[in-house]
Amino acid sequence: MLRNAAHAYAEADMKSEVLGKIIEGTRLPVGESVVGDKRCKVWLAAVPRGWVCARYAKPSTLPPDLVAQPVVADGRLLPQDYYGIKEGAARYATEDDVRAGLARPEPKVKSTYMVTKAESVEIDGETYVNTSVGLVAASDLYRHRPSTFAGIDLVQTPPPGWPFAWVVAARGGKVTARATADKDGAEAGTFAHRELVPVLEEANGFVRVADGQWIERKSLRVARKQPRPEVEAAHAKWIDLDRDEQVMIAYDGDTPVFATLFSSGRRKKDTPAGLYRIRSKSAATKMAAEEREASHYEVSEVPWATRFRSGLYFHAAYWHDQFGTAKSHGCVNLAPLDARWVYDWTEPTMPDGWNELEVAVPGSMVVRVHDAEHPDPPVFDYDREAVERVKIRKREADLKRKREEAEAAAAAATATPPASATPPGQP
Repeated sequence: MLRNAAHAYAEADMKSEVLGKIIEGTRLPVGESVVGDKRCKVWLAAVPRGWVCARYAKPSTLPPDLVAQPVVADGRLLPQDYYGIKEGAARYATEDDVRAGLARPEPKVKSTYMVTKAESVEIDGETYVNTSVGLVAASDLYRHRPSTFAGIDLVQTPPPGWPFAWVVAARGGKVTARATADKDGAEAGTFAHRELVPVLEEANGFVRVADGQWIERKSLRVARKQPRPEVEAAHAKWIDLDRDEQVMIAYDGDTPVFATLFSSGRRKKDTPAGLYRIRSKSAATKMAAEEREASHYEVSEVPWATRFRSGLYFHAAYWHDQFGTAKSHGCVNLAPLDARWVYDWTEPTMPDGWNELEVAVPGSMVVRVHDAEHPDPPVFDYDREAVERVKIRKREADLKRKREEAEAAAAAATATPPASATPPGQP
């Protein structure tokens, strides 16, 4: 049994490729073991592949137990409940800091936090909750209600035709159809938010979805079949992301198998057009703004995170229900059911008991991000990204150091009286 979370390596050597991470408490079947070196004296064969260092394991008489991650209870959309912290709410490092009124400094003027709740404590008659960002008054937390929206299995439930569209209504209401392709045309029925309709004809900024029924084009998110990108040594499965429509279609070869709405970056440069590859998966991961960003956000646990570029993931967004509208910081926001579908469908699949999985580029799945301005986006250069990330990490570390030094100086100035202050009782 693993007494600590442990990385799985491609070979019995810590210099070899990291394949992923296996969670603490996983009971692995007894398999092959090999002698290592001073960095790891004994290596154990992992399941279904790779090697873990024996120093992270201990013997167990119980049978093997490998549990799929993240764990989601029956009837639930998410692994757990998630909460937001009200803007301007104080965060404290310790109970003593709460009593002294010494709140943690905010990294930026406007900071946003989304957290899970741990144990609660009573401090001077008020309830505080222990979160990943410190102790927060229970009254300053509000619960997120995740979207129940889900995309369409195009194999089990064929769409109403190709192309087809989702109706997107303001504030989740209804959209009025017109008898003609004209804003002044007679009303000809209504369509519900996210109702599926065929795209039969387009004219004058309207789309005909049935005989005598036209809907304004701006109220539709159209799904169209796309040609398979020509990328060397690519997996048969691939994903297409249309930034103009905010529509995702997953393909097996040339066959579309799933389609849904997503939310990409508010600015197109935040989710750049390109031909990417699936690079890693995390059952749940922390996401936060980088130091160079103007505002600060921190999300303590994001489930079903599937990465295709540094800092860019498919993942569940439980804090909004505006899929079909650009809204994220750059990631591909999906409703929880859709994020889980992408996580499970993309290959390689996450082995049971593992919560992190690295994916090598050769043979991996392609993710195409495009729009009308970039119909044939370039292949992304991961070698160049690796070099740039080294420079970015250095800049981020310098910015963080300077911010923390400024925070420490400000805290010291607040706690220490000015040197010119006259001691009590002295003239």
